[in-house]
Amino acid sequence: MQPFEKTPDAVTGRRISAVDYAKTFAILCVVVIHVSSEVLLGRQIGSAAWLEGLFWSSLARGAVPMFLMCSGVLFMDRSGGLSVRHIWNRNIPHILIALFVWAAVYKLVPRFLHEKLTAEALHTILLELLRGQHEGHLYFLHIMLLVYAALPITYTFAAHADEKTERYALSFWILYGVLLPTPYRIQGAIGCTWLGHFLIKRKPLPVHLTAAMILIGFIICFAGTWPRSIRTGKLSAQLLEGLSPGPCFLAAGFFSLCIRIGKKENRKMERIAKALSSGSFCVYLVHLLVLRVLAHVGFSTSCFRPAISVPFLALLCLSGSYCIYLLLKKIPLVNRWII
Repeated sequence: MQPFEKTPDAVTGRRISAVDYAKTFAILCVVVIHVSSEVLLGRQIGSAAWLEGLFWSSLARGAVPMFLMCSGVLFMDRSGGLSVRHIWNRNIPHILIALFVWAAVYKLVPRFLHEKLTAEALHTILLELLRGQHEGHLYFLHIMLLVYAALPITYTFAAHADEKTERYALSFWILYGVLLPTPYRIQGAIGCTWLGHFLIKRKPLPVHLTAAMILIGFIICFAGTWPRSIRTGKLSAQLLEGLSPGPCFLAAGFFSLCIRIGKKENRKMERIAKALSSGSFCVYLVHLLVLRVLAHVGFSTSCFRPAISVPFLALLCLSGSYCIYLLLKKIPLVNRWII
């Protein structure tokens, strides 16, 4: 099981509503990030339109850590134990197959539409795929392969650590995996899975602490990126990166909010969250293709002010991507291995 798949409660077999809400919000944030990037890269740095794009982009930056936190809940809270065989026979092959199929799709589609697909072009594409030169957003699947490979270790630690040790592990991760600059994304990724596990099994954090984490995360992303970008004359994205302090604060705050919402029974909201959560992996994979189709037919952030066009286009893209999921999931092998 992975962060985009079904989310049964490890103990009772019921779905975990908090995880469904978190994945639904996270996939919407992923789409918002890529829609707003058109504004951040295409408008004048510091202009009103650019700041509107930065607002939406900053607010959405908790997406990747939230998906990793969902993984921590789904894997480390299992009452029946973790099957290493299942990880290597099902989860890792699933990610690998989906990664290479969709990496190939993103390379083949533009060449097929705009160029002649020659044997030389196919050879170049194959080499790029083998070298890991994939579409940018697919980097998350690279991270997930490492997270899955490390799961037997992190699960064993989670199963036997007392609360004091858990708090020490979280403090260690925050210091060395988030606050200090490091070239190793895997440290931050594994820490996020642990954080999701840590938060879900305790009482929801107080509302004021949840709000404070969201606010701090947003301020780091927005107020930190703004002056740095003006100073350099181009978008300075270091503070927007998925496993940096701002996005991690945002993810922890929004995940805590989802836990609180999940405690309240609302059948209609739960059904919507369940549906979007189940399709989130496919939406993640195809949404950039949908955005390019929308741009081709004239829908872009320049249609209205970014304050309005970014959320509008994100919802339009999310809807189109989800429709693709509804079609693809009817194909058995595609549903099992590619989405």
